[in-house]
Amino acid sequence: MWVIVEIREKALVAIRFLHHAALTGFAAILPLMVLGILPVKANEPVQVKVGAYEYSDIFFYDNDQPNGVVPKLIKLLNDFQENYEFRLAETSSRRRYEGLMNGDFDLVLFDSPKWEWHELDVQFSDTLLVESDLYVALASGEDPEALFSDVLSYPILCVLGFHYSFADFNADPAFLEANYDVLLRYNEEDVFDGLLAGEAPVGVISAGFLTTKLNQQPELSEKLVFAVMPHARYDLVSVLSSNSAITLEQFNQLIAKVKDSGVADHLWQHHHPDLPG
Repeated sequence: MWVIVEIREKALVAIRFLHHAALTGFAAILPLMVLGILPVKANEPVQVKVGAYEYSDIFFYDNDQPNGVVPKLIKLLNDFQENYEFRLAETSSRRRYEGLMNGDFDLVLFDSPKWEWHELDVQFSDTLLVESDLYVALASGEDPEALFSDVLSYPILCVLGFHYSFADFNADPAFLEANYDVLLRYNEEDVFDGLLAGEAPVGVISAGFLTTKLNQQPELSEKLVFAVMPHARYDLVSVLSSNSAITLEQFNQLIAKVKDSGVADHLWQHHHPDLPG
């Protein structure tokens, strides 16, 4: 008897849902969900928004499409588990701080703890990769080491919003222009093009960007010289907001799982073989 009563109660609920659904466009689905005929998906993956800005071969545009390590690592993070869905959220080097604090994204996938995060409520993951910035100049008859040994005496092409060791990682453009002879450009592509055009005798360019550029145009390697010592070498981590959809512990565990597979190392080496310096 109780079975009949239970079925009748479900039917009455379904009728009420059917009336409401007819007004909202879901008449064919909702009654089936109520009666248990169509299963309700209980474990939707949690969305994690990943902030990325143009930097090195970490993230760049190729024919107006996102490319580099970030989108490929996002795919790996999604392939290795089903609890989270990592999604790209594009930003800029200067907007990334405000974007993370405002909840525009949950984390920035590759960044450095030295780059003006110390006063913000954020957490840092385990090290993901190690990157280097290089002093680069055009090859000429002059001794390049004479240039690089006194590099701050010359105009230097730099990226707006980037952090440089010679300025103690202070990225404020007013500070840089007041204290150093810098020419600020929007991205590394502009710095590279400016160097080739002779806008300044030296530029600071990441090893990853140079790798990508020289893979595309090997003939350029004969036109460039690099300082023996890198301008800076630093660990890249992920920066997570205090309200991130994934906890620091969970993120570190997932990254460790991807790295232990060897796939992440292969990805990095593909984008970043050794360069001088």
